[in-house]
Amino acid sequence: MGAVEGMTPRRFAVIGSPVAHSLSPVLHRTAYEVLGIADAVYDRHDVPAGQLRAFLTEGPGRELDGLSVTMPGKPEAFALAAEADATSQALGVSNTLIRRPDGRWRAENHDVHGIAAALGDHGAGSPRTGAVLGSGATALSAVAALISLGVTDLLLTARSPHKLAPLQELAGGAGLAVRLVPWEHRHRLLETEVLVSALAAEGARAVAGQWRALPHLPAPGVLLDVLYDPWPAPIAAVVAAAGGEVADGLEMLAHQADRQLRSMLGIAAAPVPQMLAAARAALDRRPR
Repeated sequence: MGAVEGMTPRRFAVIGSPVAHSLSPVLHRTAYEVLGIADAVYDRHDVPAGQLRAFLTEGPGRELDGLSVTMPGKPEAFALAAEADATSQALGVSNTLIRRPDGRWRAENHDVHGIAAALGDHGAGSPRTGAVLGSGATALSAVAALISLGVTDLLLTARSPHKLAPLQELAGGAGLAVRLVPWEHRHRLLETEVLVSALAAEGARAVAGQWRALPHLPAPGVLLDVLYDPWPAPIAAVVAAAGGEVADGLEMLAHQADRQLRSMLGIAAAPVPQMLAAARAALDRRPR
């Protein structure tokens, strides 16, 4: 839905690089349509690493009232903001920027909520054991989400173990018992109640191949695989075939967008089911 003629629109966008594949415009525009919001528009802009500040001060970002921030801009979004919510402060990354009345920016992190809500939708109520496969900003948010769900014992693994230090520090600071699992024994993560795979497609294919070749796969609990295109993602397919409950990254994105829309538009809640259905339909229309 576009702005009504003669009405000054509120302008929002998703930024990142690459960003052409992003389904955030579908999610947000669907919410505008369902809620009858006629004074908001939502676009996308490719903003490479290191260019966010220039985009906001010299480029199209000057006209924006809020942004959804994807990688690689999440650390920059946090760093340039005049204020930040508690989750952003704890993690040092933000996926949302809201323009304040004084023109400066408020940074918010709704990645953690998106992960926790997607897991909750699939029965991860009050888990005690959890695991994160991979490292990086999404994996760090996954650790924070598992903390919020009540996990007390956490397994971590990554191809480069030194990259797990921020995850280990966050979990340890929250009082969790943390164990680093050697990469070659990564299948042990399936023994936990909840598992988040934050791996990119190439790494996920390699892990799925190794798991598929195991003579016995540990009984899986609930998996959130942050991948969603194409679906089923490699790890999700293996876990589902073994009888595990699986949530996909699109569910995570829809819950993130819900919280972004609340902050951007001042609404009580976004229509998550309709947003998710529209995003899945858009995925189905993409050429394979």
